[in-house]
Amino acid sequence: MLPATLQSPGEQNPLDNTMGVMLIGVILSAILYGLSISQTLYYYAKYPKDPWYLKLLVAITVCFDTIHLILITQTMYHYLITSYYNSNALTEATWGVIIEALPTGVTGALVQCFYAFRVFRLSKKNLILTGVIMILVVGNAGCGTVWVILAMSKKSYKDLLDISALTMTINALSVAADVLISLSLCIIFQRSKTGFRRSDTILTKLTIFFLNTGLATSMCAIGSLISLAVSPDSLVYALWYFCIGRLYANSLLAALNARNIIRGQTADLDELSRPTVPTSRASSSGRTPNISIKIDTMQQYAASEMALDQKEMGSMSTGHSAA
Repeated sequence: MLPATLQSPGEQNPLDNTMGVMLIGVILSAILYGLSISQTLYYYAKYPKDPWYLKLLVAITVCFDTIHLILITQTMYHYLITSYYNSNALTEATWGVIIEALPTGVTGALVQCFYAFRVFRLSKKNLILTGVIMILVVGNAGCGTVWVILAMSKKSYKDLLDISALTMTINALSVAADVLISLSLCIIFQRSKTGFRRSDTILTKLTIFFLNTGLATSMCAIGSLISLAVSPDSLVYALWYFCIGRLYANSLLAALNARNIIRGQTADLDELSRPTVPTSRASSSGRTPNISIKIDTMQQYAASEMALDQKEMGSMSTGHSAA
């Protein structure tokens, strides 16, 4: 039996693997949206001194997150309420279900660029590694834009099957970028261990944290990819795709909000958060730890106050104190 979105006029096929899974996707997406709003309020309350570009990044991400939720909610309202008595409407691809791919793509690209910049800084400005990540990110964004342009000319879900290969490519690129970013950060952290218990503990926690945040978006993209491969005629992939943008937003916000939590577990880190700390302190013990995740100057740290920079300086401080 064909899915309801591919049924012939007059048929009334079950909606479980079409509108049913889409509805579940909207509900899960709304729950994740609530988490992102909660994290956003926490961020602006706890980090009022963050640089303007981080605050702008959070605002833009939440804005596109909101737009996406509105679009998919409108889509479900159209199919389940407005067109309730018109079974033929189930086969028509509305503008909302197509346009919703744009805010998801923008959110994903912004968050991936944010992490790519961290990889660039922490890898001692490794242009090759960062370049590969950015190629995947830009390629994903480009394919997503092309998909929306092509999909706008399609009238039905049956017509959308013509660009299934492009849909799978988008998900594959998303998985590749997320996995590469997560593995890069984890390897950098593991190679930066000094042998000092406190600094190594922080690096281990950061490794687990970034592995988990990257795993969430990767698994969601993989779920969408598998759904497309196994059941291309249904809309099971929408269950995953509706949530991936929200997971990207929560990943970004969790990374920014985790700074105080990890900092609070490190002795004297509040002292080091002040830009008045002399940079010469790093060599006061006469030993130089093998830490690659450090910033060049205190001025850079004070200006950007990015999360990992704070962890790096905390690691350096605790390491020297233990020595």
